[in-house]
Amino acid sequence: MNKNLYTIFLNAAFLVLFAFSTNHINSQIEYNWQNSQEGWVSASETNNGCQLFAQPEAVAMRAFNATPIMRSGNLQADLGIDATTYNQVEITLRNPVAVGANANPNAILFAYPPGSNDKICSWRFPVDTGMTEFITYIIDLESEPDNGDLFEGPVARFGLRAPWGVANFDTVYWKKMTIFNTNTIDIIEHEIYLNTFPNPASDNLFIESNDPIETIEIKDLTGRIVLEMKPQKSKVEIETTGLTSDLYFLNCFVNQKWVTKKIIISER
Repeated sequence: MNKNLYTIFLNAAFLVLFAFSTNHINSQIEYNWQNSQEGWVSASETNNGCQLFAQPEAVAMRAFNATPIMRSGNLQADLGIDATTYNQVEITLRNPVAVGANANPNAILFAYPPGSNDKICSWRFPVDTGMTEFITYIIDLESEPDNGDLFEGPVARFGLRAPWGVANFDTVYWKKMTIFNTNTIDIIEHEIYLNTFPNPASDNLFIESNDPIETIEIKDLTGRIVLEMKPQKSKVEIETTGLTSDLYFLNCFVNQKWVTKKIIISER
């Protein structure tokens, strides 16, 4: 097969797979950048350009400057969603760049309205530098965006800026991005009963399901796993005294599916 035709075929296959999984299976938006760009393009017209290369594990972003940005499509792309549809984003990346002591290693997530490169709003999220492995970070879309902006109205595209401090020809690797709603995922998507109480919790958190819970992960707002266990039972008690007072994401693997809930650990 002609190489150009083969490339077109692969891109079309990825787009069809993406549309099918988004609209009919997951009730979420997932960009899996393994061996693909998933339609993402460089924001070169704003001098925040980069080159994107599909890699076996991720899409590689080669920077032209210190603030490279990529977007989930051109100006004609439109996800057709509203700001109230989703409330959480998970991003997995590897940032092997060694950032200087005075640099600020913040990446940025952008949301764009239809037909415009002017953002609705953005969220900064700190990431590690000099990574040797991929790390997942969580952005809460219900948290206050940067600069006092509001997350509201129709959302056509998302964008990502590499962590501040990359230099010309540095490369950051983006592996996966998932956009979903933690308030409805266990009811609409998975149809699995999962109850947590009390919430907020101070000393102990109780979890109940109609099926055995195979794995439990509690992640903080940066996406780091702060507690992990494999109970293999439907009723679980977790001692939370080792966790600081904050918002966390509880992930439970039940009946071959992940269910996510927000939990709050309160002051004791």
